[in-house]
Amino acid sequence: MPHGVPRGMTLMELLAVLVILSMMLALGAGAWWRMSQSFKEQSAAAQLDVVLRQARNSAITANAPAFVELDTEGLRIVPWAYRTVGLWHFEERSSYGKSTGAYHEAILRGAELFPEGKIGKCVRLREGACVDVGADPDFDCDDGGFLEAYIRPAAYTFTGDNYIFFKKNAYSFKIGRGGVLSGNVGSITVEARTYHIVPGRWTKVALAWDRYATRVLVDDCLIGVGPGSRPPLSDYPLLIGHDTASLEGLVDEVRVMTAVAGNALYLPPGYTITHNAAPWRAVYFAGDGTLDMRYHAGPIAITLTRAERARTVTVSMLGQTTRLEVENVVSKKEAAATAARPAPVNKKLTVYGPDGNPVSQAAESKGKGERKDKDGAQDPAPPKKPDGPKDGAAP
Repeated sequence: MPHGVPRGMTLMELLAVLVILSMMLALGAGAWWRMSQSFKEQSAAAQLDVVLRQARNSAITANAPAFVELDTEGLRIVPWAYRTVGLWHFEERSSYGKSTGAYHEAILRGAELFPEGKIGKCVRLREGACVDVGADPDFDCDDGGFLEAYIRPAAYTFTGDNYIFFKKNAYSFKIGRGGVLSGNVGSITVEARTYHIVPGRWTKVALAWDRYATRVLVDDCLIGVGPGSRPPLSDYPLLIGHDTASLEGLVDEVRVMTAVAGNALYLPPGYTITHNAAPWRAVYFAGDGTLDMRYHAGPIAITLTRAERARTVTVSMLGQTTRLEVENVVSKKEAAATAARPAPVNKKLTVYGPDGNPVSQAAESKGKGERKDKDGAQDPAPPKKPDGPKDGAAP
């Protein structure tokens, strides 16, 4: 080759460069894929956090319960808020028999206003008298509903049906024989047989339902639970009482709420949703934004798992959410190997006193009862020291 002429690349040099570029591209693609998956998992956990906060804020704003539906099979998380569609205090009545209320008026059909209500005045029902609040679609409550009222029954014996709420072919809430509360939503009936309504005093009663559970509450205490239900649509009006079998007594502070869904979070295939909210399939918030203690006895942890990596969002009893970092999940093989290992043998536990000597069983169990090990067996008494040589005996 003449001097000064630029030299090109040989075939071997070109192949070496291509190999190096391919290796770098392969390593970079793997890192980019792992980083992309990590960002997607982090985004899913962040969206779960947003859904929980949205439900909590809705509960605080409306001063009404809210919940987050956890559909582990459909990989769907939906926030639900209860929207008040009817609220009546029964403080006044027009010449046409109407009583004003929030969102909808009520027509008193044979019912009368009574001065001694729970707060101010109330309405008095009797057989054949009821309050008609209309057949507005707001009262369909097909996705979920919440009926609430203060009642003071006048009868001292409940021999038949005493309706508090009634919407024909949809749902009803009544006091049955013996003062047992009974709620009917569609084809589901829930009875609270452990509690009997006491006549002559004010009692707060409520019937709530959603797709996963139907509940009866008394004085904000959960006393009856049944399967979830969805009432059929009905063109009949919602009645406070019944046209022929109303509760005989006083009713006040009536509120009707319907469940409204927010923006749902749909997870792609490959994810797994686990939580400790069982037996419920939802996280319930009270009207003040805290976890509803009627359903949850402790904090709730919701974990999103994918490819043996998990991200957990925890809801405290105050309703505040905390998002944890990525944690490795034990694989199926490791879990099976761990389960096959024999349980460790419990060793005897010896307690030492301030002087460094073992504490005797009598002193240890004094005022506390005898201490037992994990298997339920009592710790044996410490061995006695051998007696010294008797008088006259050789040491």
